[in-house]
Amino acid sequence: MNKYIITVLAFLVVAISVSCSSASRRQPKPDDSLSTPPIVERPSSQIVEHPSLLTFDSLDWKIPLGDQYRTTLANGAIAYVAVDSLLPLINIEAYIRSGSLTNPIGREGIGSLLARLLRSGGTAQYPAAVLDSIIDLYAMRFSFSQAETHIKFNASFLSEFADTAMNIMDQMFFSPVFQEERIERERSIMIENIRHRFANPAPALSAAYRKHQYPQTAASRLMTAASLESITRGDLTALHENAFGANGMILAVSGKFCRDEMLAKLNNIFAKPPSTLAAQFPEIAIAPETRALVVHHPSNQAHIRMGVPLFKRPHDDYYAVMVMNYILGGSGFTSRLGTRIRSDEGLTYSIRSTAESNYTYDGTMFIGFFTRIELYPKAISIILEEIDKLITDGITESELEHARSALISELPSSFRSPEDIVSTYAWSEFFGREPDHYVKYPDELMKLTTEDLKNAAWKYINIDKITYTIVGDTTAINAANVAAAADGFFTIDALNSKRVVVADSIVSLP
Repeated sequence: MNKYIITVLAFLVVAISVSCSSASRRQPKPDDSLSTPPIVERPSSQIVEHPSLLTFDSLDWKIPLGDQYRTTLANGAIAYVAVDSLLPLINIEAYIRSGSLTNPIGREGIGSLLARLLRSGGTAQYPAAVLDSIIDLYAMRFSFSQAETHIKFNASFLSEFADTAMNIMDQMFFSPVFQEERIERERSIMIENIRHRFANPAPALSAAYRKHQYPQTAASRLMTAASLESITRGDLTALHENAFGANGMILAVSGKFCRDEMLAKLNNIFAKPPSTLAAQFPEIAIAPETRALVVHHPSNQAHIRMGVPLFKRPHDDYYAVMVMNYILGGSGFTSRLGTRIRSDEGLTYSIRSTAESNYTYDGTMFIGFFTRIELYPKAISIILEEIDKLITDGITESELEHARSALISELPSSFRSPEDIVSTYAWSEFFGREPDHYVKYPDELMKLTTEDLKNAAWKYINIDKITYTIVGDTTAINAANVAAAADGFFTIDALNSKRVVVADSIVSLP
C-alpha cells in the first residue's frame, strides 16, 4: 500500500512539473502584444470627491397598467393573468369576499376553521390523506387564510404539473367534503393556540387595542374555545356555499404557461354562475368608552398604543395623513419619533406610527412602542411634545421632499415581476380602486404642500382625544404613575377615565 501511494505521489509531481514547464513556455515576451495593457487615466472631471455626488442616467421607468392582464372569466370572476417564463413555476392567488366580520355571533372563528379545512379536509375526488400525499409528491403548495374582509387562496407548483394542480384547486374551491376527523383535528389545534395567544404582550396589546377602539362590534370580537366547539359540519358547509358561490371573486395568475391554455383552464373551473351575492359587511364605528385601557401582564416592559380616529378610504385627506404619518413615525428609525425617542433619549428600541388604510370601516392612526415600565410616562410626555411641535410648527420643506421621494421610490417594488403586477392589481381591484390608481399616486404626493400636512396633523391628532392602550405589570405601572406625577411627566391617572383588566379577560371585553 505504501509503495502504491509513493508511486501516485511521484506521478503527480511529474505531472505538475510538466504543466508548469508548458505554462512557462507559453508566457509572452516582454514586448509581446499580450503584455499588460497600459493604465488609462480618467479625466479628473469624471472623479467625484464623495459617493453622494455620483449621478446616474434616468431609468425612465413607467408603471405598467393592469388592463393588458385583466380578463373576465365565464362566471363573471375577474382574473389578472401574466405569462412569466423565467422559471418553470405557476403562482395563483384568489380573493373571496367572506371575512371574519361576517362570522355569526357565537360562531367566531368559523371562517378560520373553514380556511384550514379547505386545504386539509379532503374533497369529493381526493380523501384528505390522499390529497396530502399528492401535494407532497409533486412539491405543490396550497393554502387558505381568512382576514376581516376575505378568504385568501395561494398556490404554487411546477408548470409541468399544471393540470393536476388546477384540478386540485377546482376540488378545494367547489367540492370540499370536510371529513369529520379533520374537523376535530383542526379544531383542537385552534383551541390549543387560543390557550396561549396572550402569552406574549404584543398579541395582547393588538387584541386589547381593537377592543378599546371598536367595542361591541364585529371588528373586536375574538374566537373562543366555546365558539369553536359550537361549529358543526353543517355550519361549515353552509358558509362554504355562501362564500364560494358568491360573485366578486378576483384572481391573480402568473407563471410559465400559454395564456390561452391557462384561460381555458380557468374558465373550465369558474364556469358556474354565482348563486349568491357577495358578503355585506356590518357598520363599524370607533367609539372608545375610556381614555385608557390597562391590561395586566407579568412583564417588566410596557407595550403601548396611542390612538386617534381616522376615516374610511377613499378619502380626500388620506395622502396628506399618510405623508404626515411617515414623517412623524412611519419611517421608523429616521422619523421624528424614531430619532427623538429611540436615538436621542434611548427609551425604546422600536417606535412607529401607523395610519391605517381601511376600505371597510373607519381606521385609526396609532403610535406603538415598548419601553421599561418606569420609563413609559417620560416616553409618552416626549411623544406628546413632538405631536405638539408637529401641529404648531408643521413640516419643513426638506422633510416633505424626503418623504415624497422615499414613498414614490418604493412604488416600483410592487411591480418587480409579472407575479407582482397581477397580484398588485388584483388586490387593488378587490377594494374598488380605479384602474389608474398607481399612475396617479406619484402625482397625488407631488401636489401636497407643507400646509396640507400641518392641517392634517391639526385636524386628526387631537391630543385631548388620544386613547392609551397599555399592557404591562399593573403594580409597576401604578408605581410609575406616582413617580411621574412627582416629576411632572404624563400619567394615565390624570385622564378622566380608565379601565384595568387582566390579559385573560380581554376576550370578554364588550
